[in-house]
Order: sequence, then C-alpha cells, then structure tokens
Amino acid sequence: MNEYLILALSTLLATGKSLFCKALGTGQYSKKETAVLNFKALFVAFACSLIFVAGEFNKLFKISTFSIVLSIFFGISVAITQIMQSMAMGKGPASLVSLVYSCGFLVPIFYGLIFWNEGVSIYQWGGIALLVISLCLIVFKREKGGRLFAWLPFAILAMLGSGTNAIFQKTHQYSEFANELKLFLVYALFFSSLFTGIVSLLIHKNREEEHQLSKKQRVIKKLIVPLCLGICVGLLNFLNLSLSGKLPSIILFPVYNIGSMLLSSFISALIYKDKITKKQCIGFVIGIVAILIVGIF
Repeated sequence: MNEYLILALSTLLATGKSLFCKALGTGQYSKKETAVLNFKALFVAFACSLIFVAGEFNKLFKISTFSIVLSIFFGISVAITQIMQSMAMGKGPASLVSLVYSCGFLVPIFYGLIFWNEGVSIYQWGGIALLVISLCLIVFKREKGGRLFAWLPFAILAMLGSGTNAIFQKTHQYSEFANELKLFLVYALFFSSLFTGIVSLLIHKNREEEHQLSKKQRVIKKLIVPLCLGICVGLLNFLNLSLSGKLPSIILFPVYNIGSMLLSSFISALIYKDKITKKQCIGFVIGIVAILIVGIF
C-alpha cells in the first residue's frame, strides 16, 4: 500500500480517536474511572493487534530480545501518555491542553534531524512555522476555569510522551529487527494495557467522585466508547509503525498531527455544533497550506 495512503488512513483513525475521546468527556470522570476506561481501551487495542498476527502465533515466542525490551518501553510510554493526557484534560482548558499536546510532533522532527540525519529544507521549516501558527489559531482561545499549574505538568508530560512514542516507533523500524513489526506491536499494546490495568487497581475508589449515569450512558461509557477507542488506537499504532521507517519525520508527524486536528475540529463542529470563529477559519486555511508545503517540498 502506498505510504501516503497509509498516512491518510492513519490521520483518519487519529481523528476518530479524538472524537471518541470528546464523546467520552474524560473530565467528568474520577481518576479511578478514567484509569479503568483507558485500560479497557488499551486492552481492546491489544486484542485488535492480534488480528495482524493471525496464523503466526508461534512466532510470538521467537521474537528478538531487542523487540521485547523496546516494546516494554514503548508500551509503558503509550499508557503514560494516554493517562497524562486524560488527567490534563480533566484539570485544565481543553484548548490549551490540546495546543501543548499537539506540539509533541516537534520532538521526533528534531530528534531525526540530530540523530538520523534527516534533512529539512528551508521551505519545510517555513511549513513547520505555519503549522504552529495554524495550531495556535485553531485551538487557542480564552477559557474560563482551570488553574494553569494544575494541568500544565500533565500536558507537558503527555506532549513529551507523544513525541517519545514516535521516536520508539522509528527506532524499531530503523533496526535490523524491523521485520518483527507485527509482533512488536502485539507486545507493546499488551504491556501498555497491563501497565494501565495495574495503575487502575492501585488508584483508590472515591465514592464522592462517582457519577450517576443513565442506562444508555453506562452502555456508552463501559462498552461502545472503549471498544471504538481501542480499535482506533490498535489500528493507529500499527499504521504509524508501518510508516515510521518509510517517511521522514518532517512529513509524517506534522501532517499526521495537524491533519487529524483539522479533521477533528471540522467534524466536531458538524456533530456537536461547535462554533468556529473567524480566527479558527483562518487557522484552517493556513493549516491546509502548511501541510501542502511540508508534503510537496
């Protein structure tokens, strides 16, 4: 499959993930509920990844030590990133949290420039600058409530985690064990769900934080959202791993992050009737132009 088609599918899955997170409304749940939900979603992602190794289960026990060890770090990083993002969203303004988190794409770009000798043209530098401007225009708006220092550390950790995940992906695909991609994904998502499950067990349940939900809301919370979110996460990680060794960071991560944000904002406006300001409309246009610059030059 063409790398750019995979990138398009990956961007759509990232959009789906964002929309399911929005439907969930993480901020309304307690720490215990948030951890349990993340465990369910990541376990579904792990189960989904088993599809990619159907008929090859015997190879699960023949995987290299390198892939096993890296999958542990990658899996834990994925879990921590998701947990930190959920906590940040629950404590601070969604727009500012999204702004900080989305800047994670800069981490693999500069890492690739320094350690992998991935070149960046003057046009692409300009595209990155436009992407940052677009991001600010789209998500940065004044929000009431939320204390800066309560959510900022979690948002920064989530941002760094997102960028670190991308580095782990490319590290595996640049190694001599790149052919173990499917097995690496299975183990990574297993360790990710395992880690999140342990965290959910360690968090004390506070009865005062429990929320009374209708039968429909309970079904959505306990079944539909974790299932759909987990499928998106599982497929998304597989496609991103497939892309990590084939496209340079300067193209892969800005297009993926900003593209999914543009789509998420547009679809969210249609479904949830979100109001789009003139400033955000300008951000959409600048974002489209920036993606074209990064992808073409």
